[in-house]
Amino acid sequence: MFGNSNKYQFNYSFLFWFILFTLNFLFFLTVNCFATTQASFEWDLNSEQDLAGYRVYCREEGQLYNYDNPIWEGTSTNCTIYDLDETKTYYFVSRAFNNYGLESIDSNELVLEANTTPDNQSPIADAGPDQTVNEGQSALLNGSNSTDPDDGIASYHWVQIGEPVVNIFDSNSAQPTFTAPDVGPEGAALTFELTVTDYSGLQSKDSCVVNVTWQNEPPQADAGLDQTVHEGSIVTLDGSASLDIDDRIVSYSWNQIDGPALMLLNPTSYQTSFTAPNVESDGISLTFNLKVTDAGGLFDTDSCVVNITFQNQPPTAVVNPDYLETTEGTLVTLDGSQSTDPDDRIGSYLWSQVEGVPVSLSDTTSAITTFTAPKTNPNGKNLKFKLTVKDLGGLQGTADSAVYVSKKKVLNNPPTVTITSPNDGASLASGASISFAGSASDPEDGDLTDSLVWTSDRDGQIGTGGSFSAVLSDGIHTLSTSVSDSGSLTGSVSMTITVGSGIDGVALSVNAYKIKGDKYADLTWNGATSAKVDVYRDGILIITTNNDGASYTHGPFSKGKPATYKVCEAGTSNCSNEVTVSW
Repeated sequence: MFGNSNKYQFNYSFLFWFILFTLNFLFFLTVNCFATTQASFEWDLNSEQDLAGYRVYCREEGQLYNYDNPIWEGTSTNCTIYDLDETKTYYFVSRAFNNYGLESIDSNELVLEANTTPDNQSPIADAGPDQTVNEGQSALLNGSNSTDPDDGIASYHWVQIGEPVVNIFDSNSAQPTFTAPDVGPEGAALTFELTVTDYSGLQSKDSCVVNVTWQNEPPQADAGLDQTVHEGSIVTLDGSASLDIDDRIVSYSWNQIDGPALMLLNPTSYQTSFTAPNVESDGISLTFNLKVTDAGGLFDTDSCVVNITFQNQPPTAVVNPDYLETTEGTLVTLDGSQSTDPDDRIGSYLWSQVEGVPVSLSDTTSAITTFTAPKTNPNGKNLKFKLTVKDLGGLQGTADSAVYVSKKKVLNNPPTVTITSPNDGASLASGASISFAGSASDPEDGDLTDSLVWTSDRDGQIGTGGSFSAVLSDGIHTLSTSVSDSGSLTGSVSMTITVGSGIDGVALSVNAYKIKGDKYADLTWNGATSAKVDVYRDGILIITTNNDGASYTHGPFSKGKPATYKVCEAGTSNCSNEVTVSW
């Protein structure tokens, strides 16, 4: 395509007999004229072993060809002639030549008439994928993937077909929006039609469906796999894989949307069939659409392709990746360049989005296209794309790619807690006002000192914040201060102090910790005078041990929830205070 705002195109074909020595070669030559200022030629590759290249000769009306001065010479199978006068009539012939300088005879002659007005090609409208939105939600319609092969798209226009009627904001843009109306339990299906007009006034239409739900979820249509069959075969289209997750599918409707018209048997059943027609050597490609409707009136559509072949085999579409998990804001690349055709070659690519929040594809007609993953919610969003490849004979192949978009994960670290007063192991006078001070910080949330909570295993909660004073009961206290961040991670620190002369009888402190996933509890006590002590966990005796070191380690064990320990002089009720710990 040439960068001229006045772009039109002619197509001509002729047979070219290439004679070198005693061998004949047959190929086609096609001329494309743009605006009458330039002409583009393209021809099939010649198989002559000694072929050296091609020459194109031009003359004006009333003149002879000058075979000593070709207007173009080269080895490629196409060329473009520039700076032609639109008021003159030109004649063109082509010759092939070999490595010895021998030329073929002239091809048949092509004529570009003066003041020729070429035909303009219609645009291709793409209204985007069907969508499902909740009532009251803002919905986006996306026609930005519409294309025009020559002079470009001049305007977009959206209209709603059917009810309930909604107000389309900026209906003459490529991406208008509307607010989904309130619906009943059955939901509603809204149909929108996009009309695109190119700069020459030619138009194309496409439509999409927006399902508005309250409780009812729309069905999922499945028209089955693409098929390749021979002419005269009985072809069955199977929509039995369609499903509805909440009520049921009440109707099926098959219709043909592309290719020579055929009669479908039982088009309102989940299965329909037809007889493949006779075809020429290049075969044909037929496209069928399945519409399924659930009990609440919501519907969904899916399509399948049936290639009918005689000699030409259809292409195989391949999309890499066929499934991808990514995060919002990421540039996603869909690659169809590995698609293949077994006999001729792939002539065109066409990308479309068939499910999910609409996105803009970088190039819908290239082998490779990209888009930016949209913003999502905590549950993530699913997107689905379809690649349709068509070979030179017009047969098609399709492949899908599913993309799951999740929110970006933010790493959370637990807070760090420090006690600066009193000191660990301090002995304090009975009835004294004790000053408590500490701090807490979090890598993500910053300073959390004001949220600290202070507790004593003997007196319960004794204060909050970074500093305060309190009077504690006499005895040995295990003090703890802790804080939780916005991600629910907790940081804590503990220490032991003695108030007064300590408690009568046995005093216990416990330190709980983990090593490589295994859990331990270190018990230390004083005040026991017996030779042995009984150690209890949650009221159950776990061991009777010597009272020589006044300590015992319980563990390792893998499972554990908050546990309460106490130590008693063996066989007596002279027991310590109870200490509850967590890992």
